[in-house]
Amino acid sequence: MGQGSWRKEKTLWSMSLVMVVAVVLSSCALFPPLPLTPDPPPGMVLVPAGDFLMGSTPADGAVGIQVGVDELPQRTVYLKSFYIDQYEVTNRQYADYVKTGRGYAPATWNFTQHPLGRQGKRWPVGTLPPGEENHPVTDTDWYDARAYCAWAGKRLPTEAEWEKAARGTDGRQFPWGNDVDPRKANTMESGLQWARAVGSYPEDVSPYGVYDMIGNVAEWVSDWYHPYPGSTLTRDAFGKHPVLRGGSWATPVYPFARVAARLPVELLPMDQRDPNWHTGFDKGFRCAKDVK
Repeated sequence: MGQGSWRKEKTLWSMSLVMVVAVVLSSCALFPPLPLTPDPPPGMVLVPAGDFLMGSTPADGAVGIQVGVDELPQRTVYLKSFYIDQYEVTNRQYADYVKTGRGYAPATWNFTQHPLGRQGKRWPVGTLPPGEENHPVTDTDWYDARAYCAWAGKRLPTEAEWEKAARGTDGRQFPWGNDVDPRKANTMESGLQWARAVGSYPEDVSPYGVYDMIGNVAEWVSDWYHPYPGSTLTRDAFGKHPVLRGGSWATPVYPFARVAARLPVELLPMDQRDPNWHTGFDKGFRCAKDVK
């Protein structure tokens, strides 16, 4: 091969290489790499960013009987990605918080206020009921739930975050789909009349892997009660009370134990509490966290 031919081939090869590099760089500019999402913190799951259907339509059931009028109208909501606890906060987890002196022991930890106590069982006052370490903590109000989540480096989920984590993006009425089956969740229909250990119902799991979003205990969210955009509903409770979601062992499926159901609850002022004060045997919570 002559020297001129060699130089010509080298020049062509160099030009080809430059073109390949240019194409790669332009592709990177047009299609930048997706940002990496860090692994969820322990005990939490990721709910990815995107749209979902929030609320209900009249096709979901009889409005005012099976479907709350405050769930209307259904709308598309966009949320940034976030983390949410896979299970409700347990007695054991809450006990770690109480030991710091920042929170108080729920009244249900006193055997005189617990069904087990009425069956003759006894344990030290202010300590969690034996055998219920993995049961969801109950008898906590909105202030307690918010304080615990802040102590844990988290926060309460918003109504929209809670609902998306429970139903996914397709507008289903229950975490598992649209069929009503009392065997899939701990609601009034189960007849158990008390909470069960978290994760006891393997079919009560959302598309994101979040458990017990229906039944067991009703869960506090961060929002206060307001009408949905586009609603003409007026209620004295709007703007005055926080909201519970998901229903519980003490509520029937309709209208309370559905992913779109909303229950405003009046709070008792902190200075009016006493050692036997109850928020409710069926009220608990889980936490959420921003994705950094």
